[in-house]
Amino acid sequence: MAPQAARRVLLTLGPLAFPLFHLVAALSAARNPWWSFWRHAFSDLGDPKAADPWIYNAGMVSLGAMVSLFSLGLLASSRSRGAAFASGLFFVSGLFLALIGVYPSGTRPHTFVSTWFYVQFYTASLALGLALLREGRRAPGAALLLLGATPLPLGYLIDATVGWPSVAVAEYAGALFMAASAVIAAASHW
Repeated sequence: MAPQAARRVLLTLGPLAFPLFHLVAALSAARNPWWSFWRHAFSDLGDPKAADPWIYNAGMVSLGAMVSLFSLGLLASSRSRGAAFASGLFFVSGLFLALIGVYPSGTRPHTFVSTWFYVQFYTASLALGLALLREGRRAPGAALLLLGATPLPLGYLIDATVGWPSVAVAEYAGALFMAASAVIAAASHW
């Protein structure tokens, strides 16, 4: 495969991870009819007490690998040191996503690795947004900056005012920001 084609394949893996997450969650939820989007966390599907937790956990490891590979496409397309640095942050966020499957719900490191996955991805979006702004690429830079800076304060504001109906709803809302970031990052490096 030509380097250009390989780079483009890698760049598609980030945006593709979000729809594939739906498949992993649907398969896991089908094996666990007790699970509710409105009452549980997604990670409950990977808890050792769940039916076939390996589906969810293997899915998280696979999706984490996809995000890390996506970062290599970003690195290969980087035009500045800042963008290269941001790709490294995306790589690490993929590792933390994979660790959610390695340390499922009910294990001691789970809360840390799952929280840090979100924080790391948003930090990577912020860093890439700043790098693109410095490169003069205003629209994708501003969009990534906004998508990286908004989720955490917005999440806390929602929690403080009306509250989240479940952890899964909050996780999914955060994942929407990530999916948008992945699409914009991939498109800006295509």
